[in-house]
Amino acid sequence: MTQAEQKDRAIRFLENFNHADPAVFAEMVTEDFRFEIVSGLGEFPPLIGRDNFAATEAATLRRLFPQGLKLVLEHVMCDGPFAVATASADTIAMNGRAYRQRYCFFLRFDGELIAEGREYNDTNLVREVFLA
Repeated sequence: MTQAEQKDRAIRFLENFNHADPAVFAEMVTEDFRFEIVSGLGEFPPLIGRDNFAATEAATLRRLFPQGLKLVLEHVMCDGPFAVATASADTIAMNGRAYRQRYCFFLRFDGELIAEGREYNDTNLVREVFLA
């Protein structure tokens, strides 16, 4: 896969956070895919396995953001089997609170599929909006 193709796949995967289609997630990741929101919050544990991630992530996104996450990708860079993206979201959470988040995503590819994903965000904002 070329770097341009890898970048396109990374963009498609991340933009699916707006649509929360489990079928799109499932077709893009390895069977043993691991996704982690890097934080100390036990309420958001790592998701392991293609089917578990696809179903759980889609359901969680739909539940937390009924109007959609409204994720906007800013920069996507690829090097070797890795892709890194910066992004932001400006939406309303399921509890009516404003959710203006900034992200950095790290993706590791294994061939044409994504084998690992990490999400870095403002953990305090997550705590204030969802756990306070």
